[in-house]
Amino acid sequence: MTIFGRIDIQFPDGRSESHLLGDDAITIGRAADNSIRIPGAGLVEHQLRISRRGDAAYLTSLSPEPYMAIDGLPVPINDPQFLSDFAQIQIGELSIIFNRRSDSSTVAMDAVSDRAQPTARGFRAELESAFINVWPCASASTRLAITNLTGATSQFSVDIGGLPADWTTPRQLIFSVNGGATLEIMLHIAPPRRSDIAPGEYPLSISVTQLDADESALQLVQLVQVGGFTALSIALDPPILQPESPFSLHLLNLGNEDLGLSLRANCPDGLLNLRLAQTEVRLAAGERASVSGLAELRRRQIFGRPKQISFPLLAQAREPHNFLVGQPATALVNPLVGNRALFGAALALVFSLVALAALITRPPQPSIASFSLSDQQVAQGRPVELTWDATDAERFVIEADRAPIAELPGEASSYRLDTSGFLDPIDIALIALNGDATDIETRRLDVYQPVTVTRFEANKTALLRNVRSDLTIVWRVEGAIAVDMALPPGFEAIRETIAGEYGEIVIQGLPAKDFQVVLSAEDEIGGTTTRAIAIAVAEPECTPIQDSLLYVGPDTGFERVDKALQNVPVLVNGISADKRWLQVERASGERGWAYSANFRCHGFDPATLKVISDIPQLPKPTPASAPTLTSKPAPTDTPTHIATASFPPP
Repeated sequence: MTIFGRIDIQFPDGRSESHLLGDDAITIGRAADNSIRIPGAGLVEHQLRISRRGDAAYLTSLSPEPYMAIDGLPVPINDPQFLSDFAQIQIGELSIIFNRRSDSSTVAMDAVSDRAQPTARGFRAELESAFINVWPCASASTRLAITNLTGATSQFSVDIGGLPADWTTPRQLIFSVNGGATLEIMLHIAPPRRSDIAPGEYPLSISVTQLDADESALQLVQLVQVGGFTALSIALDPPILQPESPFSLHLLNLGNEDLGLSLRANCPDGLLNLRLAQTEVRLAAGERASVSGLAELRRRQIFGRPKQISFPLLAQAREPHNFLVGQPATALVNPLVGNRALFGAALALVFSLVALAALITRPPQPSIASFSLSDQQVAQGRPVELTWDATDAERFVIEADRAPIAELPGEASSYRLDTSGFLDPIDIALIALNGDATDIETRRLDVYQPVTVTRFEANKTALLRNVRSDLTIVWRVEGAIAVDMALPPGFEAIRETIAGEYGEIVIQGLPAKDFQVVLSAEDEIGGTTTRAIAIAVAEPECTPIQDSLLYVGPDTGFERVDKALQNVPVLVNGISADKRWLQVERASGERGWAYSANFRCHGFDPATLKVISDIPQLPKPTPASAPTLTSKPAPTDTPTHIATASFPPP
């Protein structure tokens, strides 16, 4: 039998089952004749079928109830759905993980070796790696191994945190492990595909608790690197263009990374002259933009039917994405004289005298009495109000550097100009038209580049209290004349690199509490933009490798205050100047000094701890009393006196 995959079934009560898929088709449901029978969990008699077609696997839903989804998408009835190499199947409250590339199930194993790994009083837990890569709308998995170090069966719970609840499966498990055995559990991470999920590192925290051993617990952390993706939505308004009328091209960055675009449009048969107000656009993740344009006729037919001219509007992504998206466009061109007009030619002769009189009478000359802008200097993207007073105008056309951007009726007296597509000084022209007669007024508008922070991030989002740490901050700021970085208290810069818009600084210090790194950028007219990165500061922990005595100070001459028990983690506050003693704090709150060699610290070198200088004085030893001499009477026959000494008890 050839194995083509495996499914892991996660029940709502925390139980899990694994099944290898070897037949060409298997069924799952409540009835006894299914390949995999699940009597409870709200399933129907025959719920679904998983079948193999060559190297591919497909899932078919056999019932509309309960609700079924694959990777968050609903599954239609009796319509085979392709299963990716790793797919998440949700049936009501039942979760099934399909893995085509692995035929190894989640099973108990022999006890692992005594190599260094996180250990509590009665168990050990470890992850197969400290780092995992995943992309939005994709999935990745990691294995958690839990070893019961006791001689009896014990119950454990696993709680998953750190990431959003919809990223991880499962979120909580409760299970039993035989004494001396190891159980492997597969955890799945699948971030959704959204533009507001920035690429970078996210912490996955895993809490393992031994429920029947005084709630002994371990906390493990794994870094999840979420990758970036790109996607672009493009739309045309109106969908059918009219020559000599402006149109808008609407763009939306659906990805989670910045996207630079080059826009172009051309008519293959040369009938149209296509002009775009902006050919270069930069969109942040989730950002929208609109670019205006105009399709002008090069020549128009005199007789015939209306003609549709098709052409593409293209958006080319710049490096490193380098993809091309096209938006089909159609322009409707009407001839000067349509076919129906030919039938009315005779009627037109009747009114020829009236038409001749209308041609002789010219329309009045339009006049613009005033034209003003609400601002003479604005940041790119900020709207500007155009207002005017004009007479005898049939319509108005507004141009920016001789490119039409709007056409308005003759009764209009204002227009709101979007400056997103402009930069540097531009000439805004108001053209009043009445037939062939025109009047033009022009005003200069200075559009400057606002400060845009396209990147501001730190290589770490969490540090340890009182542990000397390095933190690397990188930024990319566009349109700034000055950039300032405010260092957090207790930190100093040890290396700094600035190259144009890009900067990098490495700071070092001893964090005491949560803090922020703040970036300030000033634009060319004195405006300030700020960004902040929050850095969490956690408590450093060490685990005794054997029972260790605690003293009031860093010397065995101090009074003994307590004892740190083997494999029970403690908090660490600092280290002595000679690096031989740690000041630790038990969970009950007692503090004391212990030999540093008796501890294994988690994620840091004890030598990087803060040196504690405020140390109590050693107690002075009590001086011994001088011996007391006493005389005894000598025997009568001997003249000699014998001296004896008595000493106080030690």
